[in-house]
Amino acid sequence: MRPLPTAIAALLLVAGGLGAMAYLTGWPAPVAAMLPGSGEKTEEASAEEPPTPVVLAEAGLADIALTLESVGDTVARESVTVTARVSGRVTEIAFTDGQDVAEGDILVRLDPADAQDQVRVAEAAAEEARQAFGRASQLAQDGTGPRAVANDLQRQAEAADAEVASARERLDDYNIRAPFAGRLGLRNISLGTLIQPGGEVALLDAVDPIEIRFTVPERYLGQIRMGAPIEAASVAFPDEPFRGEVTAIASRVDPALRTVTIEASVPNGDEKLLPGMLMNVTLQTGQREDAVTVPPLAVQIEGANHFVFAEEDGKAERIEVRVGQRDADRVEIVDGLEAGRRVVVEGFQDLTSGQAIEVKDEAEGDTPPARDGPEAGEAQAAAPAARG
Repeated sequence: MRPLPTAIAALLLVAGGLGAMAYLTGWPAPVAAMLPGSGEKTEEASAEEPPTPVVLAEAGLADIALTLESVGDTVARESVTVTARVSGRVTEIAFTDGQDVAEGDILVRLDPADAQDQVRVAEAAAEEARQAFGRASQLAQDGTGPRAVANDLQRQAEAADAEVASARERLDDYNIRAPFAGRLGLRNISLGTLIQPGGEVALLDAVDPIEIRFTVPERYLGQIRMGAPIEAASVAFPDEPFRGEVTAIASRVDPALRTVTIEASVPNGDEKLLPGMLMNVTLQTGQREDAVTVPPLAVQIEGANHFVFAEEDGKAERIEVRVGQRDADRVEIVDGLEAGRRVVVEGFQDLTSGQAIEVKDEAEGDTPPARDGPEAGEAQAAAPAARG
């Protein structure tokens, strides 16, 4: 029976090898627990995970501007195509492309020779008529001439004076003037051009202030008021907001689109905005006071739902919330969270409800405190807000 100790030794050798493999390869706990020397591994697997480091920020109260967003186009306050009223050859172009002009400035001069001749003829006829009337009037006063003749010559003299005034107005038509102050476009004529009545000279736009026309859905018509502040942005000037106010509301609703057109006036002293530019418009319709707000990083999105992680007794508590207005600095929480709660803004990776957290830092200044007075409304109108 000597082979028996040899068999036992072989079994012990196999068991030791399996234990070494379990230690090196990390077999599942049930298998490893069946092997010699696996008790310490089971205790490590059941140990608690360390707290997750996070950054917190406190939900605060602020006055929130209620806004609508739309897209519109810039429109000149006044716009006209400057044209000629008479025919003539261009002898002088007194403007450059894109020039700013004042009302009454001469833009183009036409050859006035024919008109000047007509003025001289009319002036000569008027002088002759006045002299004839003077002689007849003197005779009538002396009693040597009929009063009826003098009266008839007076009417002729007055008609001649009117013809002189008309001839001078026609002469002035050979000077093409700006009908109002504004900026000229590109000219459509050259020196020597024989222009006809109605011939185009250039476009003239009054761009300060400039108008922005945009549409909003019909259902918001009751929230829009004259003088409401707006803020507009252009891709041409991405870092510069353009602020103005509502100056007109269309008298009709588009029956096909169910929208109403709004017109706002925006100061444009530096003339950066030109007619026809695309603008993203934010219209302020009101203000909600003491709204609960959190930094945008605190709000997480899961499908159609929004949630935050709030700190509760050193652990993370997942809370579903309903959001309202939002901008670059804060998000309004309409329901689900009260002011004063601390919410996670950094450290969301693998964070679950009930998990222990360690406060690494607390963000400050992301959510401004509530303010009273006109400064609060001005600050809210200064930053565009999107509808939640």
